Amino acid sequence: MDKENMISQKLRTLLAEKNMRASNLAKETGIAQSTLSKITSGKSKSIQFDTIEKICKSLHVEPSELFTPCRSLGGHEK
Repeated sequence: MDKENMISQKLRTLLAEKNMRASNLAKETGIAQSTLSKITSGKSKSIQFDTIEKICKSLHVEPSELFTPCRSLGGHEK
């Protein structure tokens, strides 16, 4: 899995775990809704570090967590 898809999948998982929508994240962080849409859909070619920092701060996670593969309920990578 490439980094962009890993980040996309992890961000969708974190949003779901926190019962949060991308639109709420956009409002909290000041990141454009279109940018978050590209990230969550895996269509973003690159992500600026300040964008990652804003996302992580809002979701209360470390940046490294976005680069950690999601785990299934059984504890195996998806």
